[in-house]
Amino acid sequence: MKTDACLPSSLRKPFRSFLFKSQRQIIGGVIFTIGLLFGYGFNSLAVITDLNGAGFWGDFQDAIEFDHDQPTQAELVKIRCPILLAPGEEGTITATFRNPHPKKANILVKVVVSERDFVNYRVVTSSLPIESGDEQDFRWQITGQDIIERNFILTRVFLMNQYRSIQYPARTDTCGIFVLSLFGLKGASMVVLMLVTSLISLGVGGVLLYHSDSPIQKSSPRIDYGLYGLAGILLIGMIANLLGWWIFAGLVLLLAVLLTSILIPNMLFRRV
Repeated sequence: MKTDACLPSSLRKPFRSFLFKSQRQIIGGVIFTIGLLFGYGFNSLAVITDLNGAGFWGDFQDAIEFDHDQPTQAELVKIRCPILLAPGEEGTITATFRNPHPKKANILVKVVVSERDFVNYRVVTSSLPIESGDEQDFRWQITGQDIIERNFILTRVFLMNQYRSIQYPARTDTCGIFVLSLFGLKGASMVVLMLVTSLISLGVGGVLLYHSDSPIQKSSPRIDYGLYGLAGILLIGMIANLLGWWIFAGLVLLLAVLLTSILIPNMLFRRV
């Protein structure tokens, strides 16, 4: 306040304007960075966990005998898993099967769930009747006993082929769940917290940066456009992870890392 009072009246308004722009730049940059960190954190946890799940087969014999080309009485449509769980929290995983054939199907479902380490597992098997043209859900529980490597729960579901005397897997899907302790929140609450915090921070931070007349807006090419693009890429990755499209989400995450590796040197050594 003293510095402002000592300035001539003709300079006070530009000085205040400079302060406001500088404050918007700093505050906007901090908020935007928080949004990026939450976005990166959520996408990284989801993709890494599902990547571990893709490598989990349980019985090695099932991996050898798996044959997707063989006909089945039904089709495995999708698998739905919680992305995060809190320590001690139980979760439910759902696999959806559809019968596209004109006759009623009675399928055999086999589920393997991680237990203690990547080698040990528990098995859940059950028959599931499905009327012609209908869909049917098969559910199983996961608990703290299924955690491996302190933070991962991995599971895989098989639709077994029953056309031969020896049953073998003909359809399969998998997913992974990350066990995280955060402020005592449940898994679903942690997902909402990360998504909302990232979305709001990226939105508010982006608006503040856009109206701050920052040097990154005067660079060539404009770095702020790259930051807004990075925010959009991370949001697309979050949506993909929520939908269970982990392969697409992994590719989007790689794109975000590539863009970040380009933006950081440009921000440090920018040319205006």
